[in-house]
Amino acid sequence: MLSFIPLIALAGLTSAHFNVLAPTWRGNSFTGGASQWIYPCANVSETTDPSNRTQWPHTGGSVKINGSHEWAYTYVNLGLGTNATNFNISLVEGFNQTGKGILCMKEVGRDAIMEGIMEANISMEAMEGMHATVQIIQITHSGASLYNCADITFNSTAQLLSDSECANSTGVSGVALANAGATSGATARMGPAVGGGLLAALIAWGLL
Repeated sequence: MLSFIPLIALAGLTSAHFNVLAPTWRGNSFTGGASQWIYPCANVSETTDPSNRTQWPHTGGSVKINGSHEWAYTYVNLGLGTNATNFNISLVEGFNQTGKGILCMKEVGRDAIMEGIMEANISMEAMEGMHATVQIIQITHSGASLYNCADITFNSTAQLLSDSECANSTGVSGVALANAGATSGATARMGPAVGGGLLAALIAWGLL
């Protein structure tokens, strides 16, 4: 009986995490040695398998996760280069996922990626074929931060997920937080936390 209690606790922790469905995550963060509690990428090393790198549009790609919390503040960041350690480009910030299940954002980070590329003095031509890493963070009701990463390659011909592929589970939606910055990145594209700008963005993203 004593050995059974830790197994129950472990199962509870596992079920309270999230999966990354797109872009392809760099590795299963539920396996031994990995932990979604560990910054920045759940203790999963960057992929060395080119086939495990998702081809991503220059203007931002689709992000699809399967969450197990009733709500979680969700952030999506980008780090440029191979073995990125500086995830300083915010693609989605101050966004609250509500409901358990699949949440999909069809195109994230258009403005933020362009700003980040310019700040790094990288030309659009040099961007083609460049490696980068998408970092996805969920902050749960307890205040705990969970991390996952997905490695990408910028490709000007890469496609977004289709509408049928990028569909939310029943009861899953999201909303920008009122105190999130609204001058750059995804928040600027989503508009203010109240009013028609946000409503239109949520509808476009399939969140309402």
